[in-house]
Order: sequence, then structure tokens, then C-alpha cells
Amino acid sequence: MKRFLWAGVMAGVTALAGAADVSRTGSDSIALRGPIAAGDVTKLQGLVAPGTALLRVNSDGGDPQAAMQLGRYLREQPWRLVVDTVCAGSCALYVFPAARHKSVSDGAVLALQESAFLRAQADRVHMRRSLVEAGVAPEDLDGETMALAAQLAHTAALEAAFAAELGIAPAFYRDFRQVAAQADGVRQRFPDQEAAVHWWPGAARLQRCYGIAGVQEGTRAARLAPDGYLYVPALSALVMGDQALQACP
Repeated sequence: MKRFLWAGVMAGVTALAGAADVSRTGSDSIALRGPIAAGDVTKLQGLVAPGTALLRVNSDGGDPQAAMQLGRYLREQPWRLVVDTVCAGSCALYVFPAARHKSVSDGAVLALQESAFLRAQADRVHMRRSLVEAGVAPEDLDGETMALAAQLAHTAALEAAFAAELGIAPAFYRDFRQVAAQADGVRQRFPDQEAAVHWWPGAARLQRCYGIAGVQEGTRAARLAPDGYLYVPALSALVMGDQALQACP
């Protein structure tokens, strides 16, 4: 239970009750549905057959380390990764950028949230608040806060190694904070909604600024226009574009 609790606090995960469902959906395709968890790479490998060329994903998050493992595996494959409905949380942070070829279907959403690096920068007061909201008992807060801080630092180090290995610029895991700051004003337009802030970086920015190439983004530009954001009721998500960010160095 503690591992699931920390994973939720670290990755903004909305679904942690079970592992992803991995299944073949055609002669050339495999689908991954649900939260990413340890063992998903093994399940995926067990379904690979000659002619496999496509992995379809619909995931709102999952365990960061499991997502990094899946990302490393995809990096070695020539397949295309297709976001069918949503790729958020750990899926967006680690799986999507790792695939050599990836696309977001019309109507689907790529939705980044705070990385492990940013969560590790939070002060202990913020961490305690997160643990209280997660249901940790008062008598356990001191110990759990220390343990969470250590776990966040460990995951942030793994994230940095992952980025370096795959050639992803560190800014990819840091720019969300600027996006979230601008979103504060936009959220006032939805006073009756508990909308979590997400970020959908454009394909051009992903390549120029972060070294993440091979992205086909479908109808993203039209869906974010004219205000630069997209509200997704099904996810209770306010998905921001790149307007808060400066041009690449």
C-alpha cells in the first residue's frame, strides 16, 4: 500500500489499483490500457510476434520506474506508439518520449504533469500536506514525510539518468512549473470544476527544445486554439499548451 501511495503522490497518478491490461488487437498491433506497473514489459514481450509494428496506449499514469523500464524497451523497437485516448502522468513523462515514432490520434490527449524532479523540489510542508490529503494518520506524518522525500529524490535521480540515456533535455522535466503558473488564471474560468493542470507540448517544441523527435500530433493545434488550452471533462483536466514558455535557447 505504501508503494502505491508514494507513487500516486509522486506522479499525479489517477489509477493505481491494478496493472495495465496488455493484449493483442490485430496482426500488427498490441494495446496497453490502464496504469503502468512492474511486469508490463514482460507481458508486452510475451505478445510480440513477427510483424508487430504498433503499440496503442490508453493510460493515465502508473509507477514511474515501471514506465521508465517500458520506455527503454520501446526505444529499442521500430514500432509506432499511438495514443488512442490519453497518455498522462508517467505515460507522458517516460513512455511517449522514449518511443522512436509516436502519434496522438484525433480526439486523444497527451497530458504531462509534474516530473519527479519538480516534486523532489517541494518543501516538507507541501509533502506533509500531500500525505494528509492521501489519508496518512497524524502520528505517521513525520516518518512518512521523511520517507517520501527520500523516495522522491531517488526517483528524480532515476529520471535524470533516463533523460541522459535517451538524449532528452532536462528542461522537458522542468518546464511544467511555468505552464502551471499561467494556468492559475485560466482555472478561474472553471470555478465549479476541480481541474488538475496538465501540459501538452507541441511537436515542434518537443523536437527543438527537448530532443524528442518523431511526433505526429494530429489535431492538437486546432483543439487548443484560440485560447491555448483544452478542458477535458472526462479527466477533470485543464490541458495547457506552450504559450507560457519562452523560445528554446
